[in-house]
Amino acid sequence: MKHDIIRLCLAAALALTGVGAAQAENQIIFSYGDPAYTCGTTGKKAETVDVAMLLRDKALVGTQIRSIRVPFPSVEGLSGAKAWLSQSLPDIKSSKMLEPDICSVAFDIAEGYNEITLAEPYTITEEGVYVGYSFDMAASEEALNPIAVTGQTSPEAFLIHSTKIYRTSWKDQYLKEGQLCLQVLLAGDAVKTNAAQVVLGEKFNVKTGEPTTIDCTVINHGAAGITGIDYSVLFNGEKVYEPRHADLDIKAVFGAEATLQLTLPAIAQKGVYAYTISIDKVNGEANEEQANASTNICAYNTLPVHRAVLEEYTGTWCGYCPRGFVGLEEMNRLYPKDFIGVSYHNGDPMAVTNDYPSLVEGFPDAWIDRWYQTDAFCGDEDYGVFGVDKAWAYCCSIFAPAAVEVSSQWTDEQTLRATASVTFPLPDDECPYSVGFVLTADGLSGTGSEWSQSNYFSGDNIWPASMNLFTQGGNSISGLTFNDVVIHCDANRGIEGSLTAPIEEDVAQQASYTFDLSRISPDLIPADRTKLHVVALLIDTQTGRIVNANKAAAGNSSAAAIAATTAEKVVQSVHYTDLLGRRALTPQKGLFIRTETLRDGTVRT
Repeated sequence: MKHDIIRLCLAAALALTGVGAAQAENQIIFSYGDPAYTCGTTGKKAETVDVAMLLRDKALVGTQIRSIRVPFPSVEGLSGAKAWLSQSLPDIKSSKMLEPDICSVAFDIAEGYNEITLAEPYTITEEGVYVGYSFDMAASEEALNPIAVTGQTSPEAFLIHSTKIYRTSWKDQYLKEGQLCLQVLLAGDAVKTNAAQVVLGEKFNVKTGEPTTIDCTVINHGAAGITGIDYSVLFNGEKVYEPRHADLDIKAVFGAEATLQLTLPAIAQKGVYAYTISIDKVNGEANEEQANASTNICAYNTLPVHRAVLEEYTGTWCGYCPRGFVGLEEMNRLYPKDFIGVSYHNGDPMAVTNDYPSLVEGFPDAWIDRWYQTDAFCGDEDYGVFGVDKAWAYCCSIFAPAAVEVSSQWTDEQTLRATASVTFPLPDDECPYSVGFVLTADGLSGTGSEWSQSNYFSGDNIWPASMNLFTQGGNSISGLTFNDVVIHCDANRGIEGSLTAPIEEDVAQQASYTFDLSRISPDLIPADRTKLHVVALLIDTQTGRIVNANKAAAGNSSAAAIAATTAEKVVQSVHYTDLLGRRALTPQKGLFIRTETLRDGTVRT
């Protein structure tokens, strides 16, 4: 389990030693970054632990490893430390220790960074090298967490083996824990002074007729760090402008990076356009590496906004379910326009079905878009950490096949007619999609024990403040108001024939459904009908996945809600600056930053 280093007051002890200062000539530190967490094993048994990361980058070939800096946030119960290099990590299916095939250096453990100088420098080859350290850990009644990690992820940046817990094989922990905070001092003639690389995403989707921005990542490979770059851009094979300058502040660490935001002018016609950025100079000097990155800009007349749907499965009888209650409340607070949460209740007065659209083997449970199983509070993070926002954002980043709008009208007091408008940006001779509808209610409450939420979090202090209602409450919480509660849903795979083939690009298809409130328990219908929400789901009929969705209050439309929100933010003034910060009366050919001042005082770029 991760532990926040700042909370443990260890950040100062693990600051990147010497990184902020100018590096010696032909020397640079390789590091994944500053420590953010600590982790380890259970600590119940005494064992030996090996951890490593792989250094394999063509820009490192020929550089020499002179020393290794090993961080220890705590030294309690630790001994027998060794730093080492190895060309391979043989599979160790026993309790045996690793025997590095390059070198191994013993050292006395001290809190903070321990610098270990190699007897002979090692030159990195194209195959790369594993850099690691080992230590003995005594048995403890409490879990020991002596390994400092960044919290960021990249493959083979944190490999672990131990003689007890991870004894069967090496385990790559990068997704669970992050990257090791090892520092490796590189030297020699192959170390560059002014060098940078640039990375672009695989593709960017934009809407025709609207300017937009894309992000690229500038990565330092030079001992001088990066204070500025000069770069040029090709758009569909044509130079957009003469080289431009951008000021950056990237420290002198190999792999340190910063994001550079590039503005794309409006593209008039739908299509796929090639985009290439090249870094020509670093710190005013010629870039010592060939640095360019290319991507595709995909322009669509209809650009769908993917609103992923979090379906939570809960019950008032379930003592672990309060975290889902809080998780949905937090998501609605953080993303009021785009978050769609629906809560299926079980075994309590709000339950309306046991025919769930996803496989539910226990409570609580949660699925995003009916394919990504997660936790409605923690997401994929450790127990006690709010992280469902990251899982939801990942699902939202997947390109949706169509845009979805939803509206509804009352035809009488008990009848609500819902309509979904679905627009596909690309044509298709087939139509493997259908539309489904769900009716949810906010503000539900009641009296009696069945409305009281069972609570197993009373007195548990590992949770953030958003959980205070339950961590500071009793074993049962009464008087709660429940939101996003499913009170009616149609077939889980959508309405058969609701969309038809062929799909025409940029032409909306409509699907409708009628909710009869007389068939719903009066206890589930709030007096304020605006607390009812219609959710329209676009479903892939071949996989059962939700591929996009939208929601709107009963008697309203999603488009109208967005228009009302936009109307409140009327632009009062606009000005443009180039990437040097110079003001321009109007944007000329090239990249400019547009700054808008809104009527409510908000400034956005």
